[in-house]
Amino acid sequence: MATMTARLDPWLEHDIRSLSEVLGEGPSATLRRVVEEWWTLEHFPLLEFRDGVTGRRAGLRSGPDVWEIMLIASAYPGERDAKLNAVWEHFGGLLSQEVLTQAFDYTERFPQEIAQRLKNNARVEQLLQTPPRR
Repeated sequence: MATMTARLDPWLEHDIRSLSEVLGEGPSATLRRVVEEWWTLEHFPLLEFRDGVTGRRAGLRSGPDVWEIMLIASAYPGERDAKLNAVWEHFGGLLSQEVLTQAFDYTERFPQEIAQRLKNNARVEQLLQTPPRR
């Protein structure tokens, strides 16, 4: 990763440091997160970020999370365009091709994030399918 130096107004530095404490990460990681979210919103305006029990994640505005779109896409064969069309049909056209394209593009830009969420989902699914011990 490249390193950049930035000058921040005191109020902004304070907020970044406060947020980093809440998130349990360093100020540098928090600033990177803030910049990445800004970049995402600039380049993928149909996406948003939301907080929840699994943490902060990208989602379609008024729709599912990006990782959930990719979970559905993984069930279909083919390359990107075939999967994108299959997901569009899966939702019966309720989600536009444009918003789905942005979800696919986001996944290509941040593949590790989406892969981790898919992995976590598979782990939870496995736990739920395991009979309880008696």
